[in-house]
Amino acid sequence: FSIFLAPKGIIEDLHSKMGRMWWNNNDKARGWAMMTWKKLCYPKRMGGMGFRDLHLFNLALLGRQVWRLMTQQDTLCFKVLSAKYFPDGDVFRYKQSDKPSFTWKGIAKAVDALKDGFIWHVGDGNKIDLRRDHW
Repeated sequence: FSIFLAPKGIIEDLHSKMGRMWWNNNDKARGWAMMTWKKLCYPKRMGGMGFRDLHLFNLALLGRQVWRLMTQQDTLCFKVLSAKYFPDGDVFRYKQSDKPSFTWKGIAKAVDALKDGFIWHVGDGNKIDLRRDHW
């Protein structure tokens, strides 16, 4: 989960198995779901059970990889990925590739999910691109 973006089918299957385990009393009888899965994922203080939404959890773990790419630029992982996908060294300004690796597809999804949550730190303004940066 921390390196690859899990396919939706696998996440739905895991959610289904978790729900069946929670609501069934044995393997043969069908249980009665008293709450929807979305409601089970709410925090306990909001009336849910506090289960994790595995898709959001997967994106959060991939976001940690994005953070590592931003802060640890002397690693081999950064050098390999930046050479192919973001040659200017900024992970948020990656270029589209014809056949990206499975690892990069997951990291790019996390970059897109995190892009709106980051704030500007202007400094002297030399790194701001008025045409490409979001305002």
